[in-house]
Amino acid sequence: MIGICALCQKNADLQNSHLIPKWAYRRVCNIVEDTKAPVCIADGNAALSNKQTTSYLLCTDCEQRFSTREDYVAELTKPDNVQIRLLSKVTRLNMPRKVIASLNMDVDSEQIVYFAASVLWRGCVMAGGCKLGPYEAKFRQYLLGAAQFPPEAAISIGIFEHSTSFDARGWVSEPASTKTNKGWLHGFLLAGIAFRCWVGREIPLAWQQASLAGTNSTKYVSIIKPEECVDFLAAVEMAGSAKPRGKLGTDVQGRRGDRPLRPN
Repeated sequence: MIGICALCQKNADLQNSHLIPKWAYRRVCNIVEDTKAPVCIADGNAALSNKQTTSYLLCTDCEQRFSTREDYVAELTKPDNVQIRLLSKVTRLNMPRKVIASLNMDVDSEQIVYFAASVLWRGCVMAGGCKLGPYEAKFRQYLLGAAQFPPEAAISIGIFEHSTSFDARGWVSEPASTKTNKGWLHGFLLAGIAFRCWVGREIPLAWQQASLAGTNSTKYVSIIKPEECVDFLAAVEMAGSAKPRGKLGTDVQGRRGDRPLRPN
């Protein structure tokens, strides 16, 4: 399909771009044996579905920009026993609950930041669920390599620990936005990680300094159980209130606790 690439703004043969990487959908299904489709939560309904949010959005070159970082995050989130590989690449700080950790030197935080920014930007221009507003252009320039990460933004990740209540590796959500008194909070869940990005002129300097995109040489992340994460619990609440449809409504194996979920 010939059109204008949303990222570089050039006329090109547009690719059918995914909002969430294809590997994430496959990962969701692999978490539970004999699962061919995740449970998709949308518009108050729950149904087994392999539907993926896509759009003819990017040219081949820009698609490749995103794919490189997607592949990197795919490696970091590969299952490692009951957790994800990234959890073995952090050093927990000596705190009472050890919920803060530093990324090991072999982890490229810039690729994580770029990946998260690309998903948020796609969520804005493709689906509209992520409301970047006037900052969309700054995110686009950053993704093009024409500017630094927006100084009005701070990005962080929370890595989910193993939990007997939920397997967060089997949850994916599309980007969503919430207005707060500190600015806009954008976020999404993906394969064992909660991504969060604060955007606005009122963001505290300390948040920007602690951002994965900040200038500090040491990069910090949160270690958290799914049941202690507000974003994850919001997805659980959405799933719990959804009405089962189709095969999910009649299949006893389709109980929410038995299958991975993909809230939209």
